[in-house]
Amino acid sequence: MIRKITIINFMILLVATVFLSAAGCRKSDTSMLGNNITCYAAAYNKGVYKSDNGGISWYPLVSDQEDIYLYSKRLFMSSDSKRLFITTTGGGLFYVDMGKDAINSISEFRDEDIRGIVFRRPANGITAGSEILVGKKETGVYKAAEGAANWEDFNRGLAYRDVSMLYQGAGVVYAGTINGLFRCDDGSGTWVDISQGIKNRNILAIGAAPDGKTIYTGAGVYQDEKGRFASIPSLYKSLDRGSTWEKSDKGLPDGVLVFSIAVNPLRPERIYLGTSEGIYRSTDGGAKWEKTDNDIPDKYKALEIKITRLSDGRDLVYAAGANGIYMAVDEGNPEWEDRSYGLDDTYISDLLIPTR
Repeated sequence: MIRKITIINFMILLVATVFLSAAGCRKSDTSMLGNNITCYAAAYNKGVYKSDNGGISWYPLVSDQEDIYLYSKRLFMSSDSKRLFITTTGGGLFYVDMGKDAINSISEFRDEDIRGIVFRRPANGITAGSEILVGKKETGVYKAAEGAANWEDFNRGLAYRDVSMLYQGAGVVYAGTINGLFRCDDGSGTWVDISQGIKNRNILAIGAAPDGKTIYTGAGVYQDEKGRFASIPSLYKSLDRGSTWEKSDKGLPDGVLVFSIAVNPLRPERIYLGTSEGIYRSTDGGAKWEKTDNDIPDKYKALEIKITRLSDGRDLVYAAGANGIYMAVDEGNPEWEDRSYGLDDTYISDLLIPTR
């Protein structure tokens, strides 16, 4: 009897050891994932950082960045990958020529609150190369040929000029404003209001499936008067390029703010949200959402989400926010790893992973 118990105990110990070893291997296996990925991060009240190993470690992009320290920032890579543009909330628009140790200011936008940038190739083909569109607080959108210095107003049809963000999906440009979502009609160069059916029109985020038909839009704090029992969703979905919208908020907390929407380009049914209440994921095209917070700090505010694919077919998800940057593999119940080594202890307002 004693021998039998001893053997059983030994077998239990052996199984437990193998299980823990396998779990340890799985965890260590993920620690080096993405080590060939280049990333850029913007730190509030600090500068811009670069990682050439998928966020395992970071270093300042250029040595002198004091001109942009005081602001929240967003990052945009030019269409030829030669310039990194930096928008700020009150300091204007800056850029870094890749490979050079200097930040340059664009004088036309000095001390302005710049909200977003997109690069596009005009459908009419009149302009050689690409155009750059810049969205500003209160005064709308401006455009110039990429690399040129002559900026012009690009606001025809844009009823609300307080632009929160610009987004380009499947070749279509959208502008999220404090009171509506607008789509740019390439043929006429006119903005078209596509907000019909969206109750909360304080648009902060847009995401689109690769075919351009399915669009998601997320909102911030509701701006209008709200009835006592009114339900005002913060997330909406369209299946017809924005002609009609329906709420897509099952599983999301009431009053949540949606800062970022990341649709997996190769598995568009899988979507991640960066919100004021953390990170949420849907695996069924937005029909329902679940919070994913394994190893994420409490009350984590996720300001940006990015998805990138590895050569082995797995997808990595990066989240940037109030407690740094985290990375997870998009499978099962994601386990998040801190990828903030070398970053200043402040919230990360944006994360950029250039297309590879």
